[in-house]
Amino acid sequence: MYLNKSTARILQFFAGHITETFSLREVARKLKMHVSLAHRAIQPLIKHRLIERGKHKNLLLNYKTHHETLVFAEYLRRDDFLAKYKDIKLFMDDVTKKIREDSFVLLVFGSAVESDKPRDVDVLLIVDNKDKVEFHEKFLHNVASDYNLPFEERVIGFESVYEMLSKRDEKNIMNEILNMHIILYGAELFYRLIEKGRQ
Repeated sequence: MYLNKSTARILQFFAGHITETFSLREVARKLKMHVSLAHRAIQPLIKHRLIERGKHKNLLLNYKTHHETLVFAEYLRRDDFLAKYKDIKLFMDDVTKKIREDSFVLLVFGSAVESDKPRDVDVLLIVDNKDKVEFHEKFLHNVASDYNLPFEERVIGFESVYEMLSKRDEKNIMNEILNMHIILYGAELFYRLIEKGRQ
């Protein structure tokens, strides 16, 4: 589907708040858009079922379909973020060049997503097997140590992702990042993991 600038902005907003619901007025206010413009811009997303109506007719992201469009929105968000944080871009390039895995997700979460001066930069690497976690913890720490940034690195396997996502009401790292993340690499895999884990 074609995304004009306003529609893309709205989709990026919802991609950053995967499980939260919003009224149209809230979306317009948060994006500093006129309500009528937000209403027009969101219609194609509703028509193509990227945005759905939940309880009380509030709007929420449908993360189970159109992954290619959601990936596009995630990478627009990433590019905006990395334009502000050049060192994190260098770190991302370093990790993706040196890692020997085919299937992985690399993301930033927590305060670094919303604050211009975060206390630390929380980084999560998701690998396909829990037996690879310890090796990749050392790998990620070694790469991060080359940068003068307050990195906090974590590594988890797919099994842990599914286990955490199945506990929707529990406070855990996966439930936290659904609404506060920037995906640096592996956005399509990220959405497949969420779809499978939140059945």
